[in-house]
Amino acid sequence: MVAARIVMSTAAESPVGGTRQRLEHIDAMRPIKQTAVISTHALIFFSPLSTSFAAGAFLTLTHFSRDAFLFVSACMLAYSYREQKSVKIVPYWKRRSISVGLPYLAWSLIYFPISMMLPTNSFPYYRVPWGTVFSLHGAHELLIAVATGYYHLYFLLVLLEFYVLFPLLLKLLRSWNRWHLPILLVALAWQIMLQYAVRHGHAYLTVAPKTETRLVFSYPLYLIGGVIAALHLDAMHAWIVRRAKAILIGTVLCAIVPVAIDAIHRRTYVPKFLIPGGDPFSPMVIPYDVGAIFCVYLLGVYLVSPRRSLRTRAITQSGSDAAYGIYLSQMLWILFLHRWSLKWGVLNHVPWLVMMLFALTFAYMSGFLFSALVARTPLARALVGRSQVPWNTLIPHFRSYVMPLRETYNAGPMDLSDV
Repeated sequence: MVAARIVMSTAAESPVGGTRQRLEHIDAMRPIKQTAVISTHALIFFSPLSTSFAAGAFLTLTHFSRDAFLFVSACMLAYSYREQKSVKIVPYWKRRSISVGLPYLAWSLIYFPISMMLPTNSFPYYRVPWGTVFSLHGAHELLIAVATGYYHLYFLLVLLEFYVLFPLLLKLLRSWNRWHLPILLVALAWQIMLQYAVRHGHAYLTVAPKTETRLVFSYPLYLIGGVIAALHLDAMHAWIVRRAKAILIGTVLCAIVPVAIDAIHRRTYVPKFLIPGGDPFSPMVIPYDVGAIFCVYLLGVYLVSPRRSLRTRAITQSGSDAAYGIYLSQMLWILFLHRWSLKWGVLNHVPWLVMMLFALTFAYMSGFLFSALVARTPLARALVGRSQVPWNTLIPHFRSYVMPLRETYNAGPMDLSDV
């Protein structure tokens, strides 16, 4: 029934058009993607991944969030420039530095002492070894953290690498307009073969898994695909909406494939290259990841449709506004909740699935509240990637709520306010 309602709602939507138009359905994808990101981290901290087949399957299916993040960010950046003859480098980097560079540095500094915390017996059951933090060893570790990206912050590091390549990439893709499909096929081949070469040591490639996740060259299908999608966004929107039901069904079928392979692998031999095993770069998850991105797109269209209630649309908008802050702060809430759960013995008595769902809800709501409060302080830009907003907007009034007629996005990876 839900799938049918999504198809009926999206089918009535008119194709998008115009670079200056606010794409609210794209904006609505942000909280959905952040939920998937938090789910991945909640699974890592609160589920028995090494012994539970179900936990490993969930991890495989939530990893699409990273590819969706990069695809949408690349798509919206290219969309903001698709009618511009050239990229003006100074304003381009000024905007990128404020929207991504500043939060990345700010949160690298915040997470650095947290990453060095030691367990204690008194609340909050952690202590920071400040002597180590403010030492030569601490300075060295801080430089490594900034260069490699703390835990989930490497998403932003990959984006910054992509920003370096984007002006040239956009120019080339415009010039090779007739070759977009072959280019996508080459990107897909690269996506598959690089992973194979790295895993098997071919071509003298010995890249550590952590390094692989932080290289822009590890995501050609989603980054190049995002730019090409932006150049054909009207046609892509119409295609996705027309085939909504087929996309939903196809994505479910594609989700079964990597899960089934993992199940078969537990009972018999399967070539190592084909085993997903929670590996986000496995070629077996690529069809599912692409389908999941399209499904999230459809859900975004559904949520902002005029057919939805004012309350639903207002909640969606609030989630979109807070999404960047939720993403940036999520590990604060997950780390402390995990430590408290260990200290109080919760993990020994509560089923892991219940604990994972609670961790997801706790981290999301804590991040939402944090983002809503900090956005009304002078620290808004640095900590939640938003412009400071008035305190009287903290609690929305649904009865008088009107969807804001803004032409640009809030600051963040999908910011369009520089055009």
